[in-house]
Amino acid sequence: MNPRRKNFLSTGTTSIVLIFVLLCLLTFSVLSVVSARADLNLSTKSADRTTEYYEAENEANDILLTVRNSLASHAGSPDFLSEVRSDLEGDSGITFSEGNALSYHVPINENQQLFVSLTLSAEPQENGDYYQIEAWKVENTHEWNNDTSVPVLNSDTMDELFSEE
Repeated sequence: MNPRRKNFLSTGTTSIVLIFVLLCLLTFSVLSVVSARADLNLSTKSADRTTEYYEAENEANDILLTVRNSLASHAGSPDFLSEVRSDLEGDSGITFSEGNALSYHVPINENQQLFVSLTLSAEPQENGDYYQIEAWKVENTHEWNNDTSVPVLNSDTMDELFSEE
């Protein structure tokens, strides 16, 4: 008699290994799709914010060009600052503060704005302009409320825990 020799790898074992490998591949493919979608959403938000910022930057530069043209047209006049003030006051949100400073805000989105502050000069600067940029920055307009309290135990529960009966 010839004894039957059993195969170490039978059909059942091969099927189980194949199913396990397929499940691993499926899991990794689903994770890849989810990760790619999250990256797409993040990239879209980043692109939108960048576009909003550069649109506000362009608008701020347009206002700066208006200021530059007004300064150039009134250069050399004896009442330089008052003529520039009357020419630009209230135009495009331009406000004059003490002395020879002016500022304006350009909205970026509902939570941010671009703040520009200039110091005017009757004499041209080294670069030939009649102004010096003092501030060109993004400011938050949304009030941030730090409400991170988590009610773990209230005072009544604490009293019950530590009271002796």
